[in-house]
Amino acid sequence: MLSKRLKEIAKLVKRNKVVFDVGSDHALLPCFLVLNDICFKAYAADINEGPLNHGIENIIRYHLEDKVIPILSDGLENAPDDVQVVIISGMGFYTIKHILENADLSKYENIIVQSNTDVDKLRKYISNNNYTIEEEVIIYDDFYYQIISFNTNYHDKYDDLQIEFGPLLLENKDESFINYLIDYKNRLEDINERANREEYKNIINKINKILYN
Repeated sequence: MLSKRLKEIAKLVKRNKVVFDVGSDHALLPCFLVLNDICFKAYAADINEGPLNHGIENIIRYHLEDKVIPILSDGLENAPDDVQVVIISGMGFYTIKHILENADLSKYENIIVQSNTDVDKLRKYISNNNYTIEEEVIIYDDFYYQIISFNTNYHDKYDDLQIEFGPLLLENKDESFINYLIDYKNRLEDINERANREEYKNIINKINKILYN
């Protein structure tokens, strides 16, 4: 029913919360959360009627009309007051940033974000606002995806290395993160053989320190 990426996002959702899935498309994630008793209620939101209609088809297919509610919404604009957890995934950083900046995030217990681009800029945004990163996951699903769960509780700004690679990923150094670093390093070394740029060398050195210190 779900891709590996969406299953990892589902794992970060705390039980018995009301979830608002932004850009829900086919509503598969909200349906999965309710069907697996992770959530008792979820909203499947999209800015366009076409994808939302596909979502409604799946809601009916899984007989979840009373538990998964489709909502036409530009980001969090039409999020109901009972929402506790927000999910924003599968978009680029600037789209995610626009959604976050146009909402009162303090209303929510936590926000789960997965950006397809510029994850370091997403962490920078979180850091600049003194928000707290609660959990971080990196998984491979034809591509390395980084998933971040954060809340608006105060946290000192993260340092440059934490922003670039993830404070909790650096702390935990699990197998997926190590594999990601090795893959990233190999790609940079291949590029640097042709480009020979100082910025690539600097990143490679940082990765070596993380891997071997």
